[in-house]
Amino acid sequence: MYPNEKIYLGEVKEDFSNDVGLCGQKIYITHHKWDCGWYWSCGYIGNRSLHTHFDMTFLMGHYDYVDQLFEKPRYTRDQWWQIRDLFIQAYALKEAANVYVFGGHQTSSAFRFSYGKKMANVLNKDCEIVLNKVWEILQNPIYSVSSDKDGYVFA
Repeated sequence: MYPNEKIYLGEVKEDFSNDVGLCGQKIYITHHKWDCGWYWSCGYIGNRSLHTHFDMTFLMGHYDYVDQLFEKPRYTRDQWWQIRDLFIQAYALKEAANVYVFGGHQTSSAFRFSYGKKMANVLNKDCEIVLNKVWEILQNPIYSVSSDKDGYVFA
């Protein structure tokens, strides 16, 4: 696995409505990686000048279908639904592991499970499996594109 590897998702349609300025942008997703020794860093999308997150952009809006998002979709609707569903699972596993690592987030005296680290390890292993499946799907688009030596798609 290559933590700095990126995959081109597509060019976002001009009428895509969100607050981060994705309209007309060529968007990439970065490979997940183990971070800070306790969680999976995942779902980072953007390009050379824009950085945001998969969940905030593609899971919390009213654009459910890949052909509503991208000018020339690289994935089928079925693939996009699988990617979305797997990301929902990955984010849930990541949050659950976080609870077992840290307990609460509002106070240092929050309840902590005695088996917290063990459960977090189990959840993080499952999260890795899910994220690897996402990456497997992302690596098999319905059509490919040409890119430069850094992996950026030709305009």
